[in-house]
Amino acid sequence: MQTFDSFVEKYDKWFETRQGRYVAQYEKELVLKLAQPKKGEKILDVGIGTGYFAADYLQYQVDITGIDIAEKMLEVAKARGIEKVSVGDAVSLDFPDETFDLVMSITALEFISEPEKAISEMVRVCKKDGRVVVGTLGSGSWWAFRRSRAARRNPDSIFREARFYSFCEMKKMAEKFGSNAVVKGAIFAPPFDNAFCIFIGRMIERICQALVPFWGAFLIFRIDKE
Repeated sequence: MQTFDSFVEKYDKWFETRQGRYVAQYEKELVLKLAQPKKGEKILDVGIGTGYFAADYLQYQVDITGIDIAEKMLEVAKARGIEKVSVGDAVSLDFPDETFDLVMSITALEFISEPEKAISEMVRVCKKDGRVVVGTLGSGSWWAFRRSRAARRNPDSIFREARFYSFCEMKKMAEKFGSNAVVKGAIFAPPFDNAFCIFIGRMIERICQALVPFWGAFLIFRIDKE
C-alpha cells in the first residue's frame, strides 16, 4: 500500500526522538506485560510493520510470523531478523485454525476497515489457552485530537482514514470474543516533543495507567482463548 510504504522511514525515525523514546518505553512495557511470550511459542503479528515491536520478542526464542499490507515495511522487519513475513490481509488470515500460541497486533487496528472481523480472525488462528493481544491508538487523549486535526489539514497523512477507539469500545470488542478480557491504557504525557512534557509524562505515567487508563493515547487488550 503506497501510503504506508512512503511512511516507512519516518516511522522508525520518530521512535528515535525524545517523544518517541518515551512512547516506545511504555508501550513496549505494556505489550510485553500482556503478551508474556514464552520460549518455543509460535507468534503471529498482524500488521507487523517494520517489526519495531516484534523484534524484541526474538530474545525469547520464539517463532515469529508477520503479515502487513506494506511491502517496504516488511523489508525492514526482515532486516531486523524476522524471516517469516508476507503481505497479508487482517480480515482474512491465510492460516489454519489454532496455529499460534500468541496473536498480536500493535497500532494496526485503527487502519482496518472491519475491526471485529479482524479480531475474529486473530481468535480463530489462536490456539486454545493462547492469547490475543491488540493495541491501538486511543480516542480519549490529546494525542488523538492533534493527529485528527493534522490529518484534516494534510491529505497525505496516514491518519486521514484512521479510526481511533475509546476505552469502552476496546472493552466491548474484547469482551465479545473473550469473557476474561483485560483492557489497559498508556501514554499520558502532553503530545508535544519537549523536555517538560516528557518529564510530566514520566512522572504521571504509572499512576494514570492505574487510575485513568481510558485517557491513554495507547489502548490495549488481551483475550485468553478458552
